Amino acid sequence: MRLANFILLVCVALCAVPCFGSGKKAKAIQTSEVSSSNLVFIGVSGKLSKYDESIQIALEDAARKLSFFYSVNGYSVKREFLGTGAFDISIKSSYWLSSDEDLDKYIEQLEYDKDKDVFISNNAVFITTRFKSNVSMPAFRGIAKDRPSWIDSPPEKIAGFTVGVGFSGRYDSHRDTVVLSYESAIMSIIEALNSSVSGDGDSYQNNYSAFGFDMSTTGEIYSSGNLLNFYIIETWTNPKTLEVWTLAVAAKGL
Repeated sequence: MRLANFILLVCVALCAVPCFGSGKKAKAIQTSEVSSSNLVFIGVSGKLSKYDESIQIALEDAARKLSFFYSVNGYSVKREFLGTGAFDISIKSSYWLSSDEDLDKYIEQLEYDKDKDVFISNNAVFITTRFKSNVSMPAFRGIAKDRPSWIDSPPEKIAGFTVGVGFSGRYDSHRDTVVLSYESAIMSIIEALNSSVSGDGDSYQNNYSAFGFDMSTTGEIYSSGNLLNFYIIETWTNPKTLEVWTLAVAAKGL
């Protein structure tokens, strides 16, 4: 029972930090949505005083996404403490990502037009880049105008790939919100593919309560893994709160 409560509380508490979506599972989208044409990677930057610097940082972000497409490693740990009170809950979550950081060689593989492929939204600069790949991936949908159904009913699979739904609350920099959202999608896929739970059991401490003690439960969820073909299919920014949701897919790596 304590393990079930722990998992439930983790899912609830993660709504306050970058996390994956929750809700009923929808049926997997059929392979008719698979496209073998150019893949699309949208890079983001803060709106800097020098326009060219903004474009360069956005290109580096797109290149980082391409490096994740080749391979990305992730590790996370979430620690939960549950006391006796209805709101006596604390969650601490940390994650780490690693991939090839030689972004220049990935920028060279991207196709883009600095005059036509740049747009500004929510005080952030975006650039749309394209990459020719022999790997068939689900079709790119872009930036959704309305709240997508996959937020509340995320599919488990799309065209055989594991699905991740990332979320980030609003940060002062919209660029940071976007980045944390897609990083969250990476970790949600890794967590779906490879997670383990450990618990420290119950602890008791005397106090002045009616029963003379408090009971607490602590536990941790560890997730780690390597992903191949991480690819963002669609994003949505809540126009009222500027929270960002990301739908992505990937395959399990080594």
